[in-house]
Amino acid sequence: MLSRGLRSVGEIGARCFASSSRDSSIKYEFRPADERDKGKIMDVALNHFIYTEPHSVALGITKDTGKDLIDWIVSKSLHYPFCYTINHKESGKTVGFRLMSVEHKDESKDFEPFLLDFDKCGDAEQIFTGIHTDMENEIWKLRPEAEKMLHREITLVLPEHQRQGIAKYLLHLGLDFELLKAEGYDGLRSEASSTANQRLLAKNGYQMLMESLRKTYTFKNGQPVNFPDDTKAMQLYYLPL
Repeated sequence: MLSRGLRSVGEIGARCFASSSRDSSIKYEFRPADERDKGKIMDVALNHFIYTEPHSVALGITKDTGKDLIDWIVSKSLHYPFCYTINHKESGKTVGFRLMSVEHKDESKDFEPFLLDFDKCGDAEQIFTGIHTDMENEIWKLRPEAEKMLHREITLVLPEHQRQGIAKYLLHLGLDFELLKAEGYDGLRSEASSTANQRLLAKNGYQMLMESLRKTYTFKNGQPVNFPDDTKAMQLYYLPL
C-alpha cells in the first residue's frame, strides 16, 4: 500500500474478474475517482480503514496519528486514473474505495504529493511504513526486469457491505491488461494484511512472494505487537501481466 521508503514512507482486460455470482453493480455504483473525491475518501479512510485494518489496529494507529500518512497515500493514488469509489445506490453513501498508484524502479519518476518526514512519525507508524518499505525494496529484486508496476495501495469495503462480492468485482475493475502491458507495466503489486484479502489475491492468480518477519512486530519499549484477529503477517503479492 505505500511507496518506496515512503520517502524515506484490479471490468476490462483478459484477466478481469469482475463477473461474479453476486452482481455487485446491482446495489452499488463504482465511480472512477479523482482529486475531487479526496474529501470523502479521507473521511472513510480515517474513520473506518484505520480502525479495521489489522496492522493499524494492532499498532494502535488513530485518525490523529495516521492522518498525514493517509493523506499522503490518498493524494498520491488520486494522481493516477486507477482509483474508484463504491457508492451504495439506495442510501447514496460512499461505502468504500480502491486506491491504486504507479511505481517505478527509478524512484525519481514516482509522484510524491508532498514531503513527509517519516523519521518524525510515531513508533507505530514507523513499524507500519517500515514493513511496506521493505516489501517495495524487495519487489524490485524479485522482478529485476520490471521498470514500472501498478500498486494496490488500499482497498476498503465497510463491514456492513462486505460479503456482497464487491472486493472481487473491484479487484481489476477498469484495467485493460493488454494496454497496460503495451505501456510498459510489468504487473500489479499488493501488500495484503487481512487473511480475507490474502485469500482473494491467491484465488485470482497473484503469487505470494514474501511476508513480514515476526521480529518486525516489536515496539521500541520491547512490547510485542498483538493482532486482534488471525492475522500473522503482512504478505507481498504480485500478478505479472
